[in-house]
Amino acid sequence: MAPSFSGFSRLYHDTIGADVSRISYQQQNFPVQDGELSVHLQLLNDAPRTLHFLHGNGFAVRSYDALLEGIVGQDNLMLQDAAGHGLSLAGEQFVGWERSSERFQALLMQLRAKHDWSSLIGIGHSFGGCMTLLMNAREANLFQKNILLDPALYPPEMIELLMTLDPEEKRRKSPLVRQTERRRTHWSSFEEVVDSLRGRGTFAGWQERCLRDYVQYSTHENGAGERELNCPPWLEAAVFGSSPLALWSSLERVVAPTFVLWGTNTLDMFQASYRLAQTLNPNLHFIEVQGDHCFMMQYPEETARLVRAIIDQGMEGVRALAHSDFIINFDG
Repeated sequence: MAPSFSGFSRLYHDTIGADVSRISYQQQNFPVQDGELSVHLQLLNDAPRTLHFLHGNGFAVRSYDALLEGIVGQDNLMLQDAAGHGLSLAGEQFVGWERSSERFQALLMQLRAKHDWSSLIGIGHSFGGCMTLLMNAREANLFQKNILLDPALYPPEMIELLMTLDPEEKRRKSPLVRQTERRRTHWSSFEEVVDSLRGRGTFAGWQERCLRDYVQYSTHENGAGERELNCPPWLEAAVFGSSPLALWSSLERVVAPTFVLWGTNTLDMFQASYRLAQTLNPNLHFIEVQGDHCFMMQYPEETARLVRAIIDQGMEGVRALAHSDFIINFDG
């Protein structure tokens, strides 16, 4: 059973284990088709643009606070949590990549009309990068720029395979799905979560601030006084075990300048996909940086500086930072 909203509210007011964000958010849950999603907003007077940020699978969107604090500047900021993440309820089943992107887009359009936002920048990590791409492919003028952080671009042959497998075959053939379904979900305390994850697997090399923000916003205190994962393993595994059919056609269609930042030690299959994507569309720009798939958690300040430069100056901003140790290579 998904945790109650009131339980989540207590979590968000208890920041003993994590730094207090320098961003002042308004949080609200909004109804969407087949559920409700949590939205965090920073609204400023006379902001020149609005930044829309989406998270990776299994990471509540507030897990990225250290990164976002360095990006936001004087802009508005809109964050959305997918089902089962942060304050969004999980629902009964994963609604799929396309439906997820449609729900994100519907809420963005609703709030854009309400607040009269004229200029939008789309930013997303992993799953969130793909969501951003699908949204912009569906409406070409939605975002002025896309900044995708190690987007989960599954190779075309893998997408075709996933479409033919039943759930048991996916478990048998995908180590990622099997590992996710066996993921530990309960700990005795906040500090036990931090200690058990520090330096291990996905969390290797993360800055301490980022790790604590993940624990703060991606777990909650349940009725037994334990820390429990917000995103149930079955939901996280369902995301990993599927992919959008329209992913590669979306890459071909995108017309907004799209910057793909990828970690030099990210998954081999993503690196192969990035090399293939480079040949498809001149509007795609690829920037190789230090780190793994979660490089923005390993290097939040450096990532924020680069993303902010792209927001303000596009490729000129990348060139201006080319001398830094963080950027390894880039096209253009």
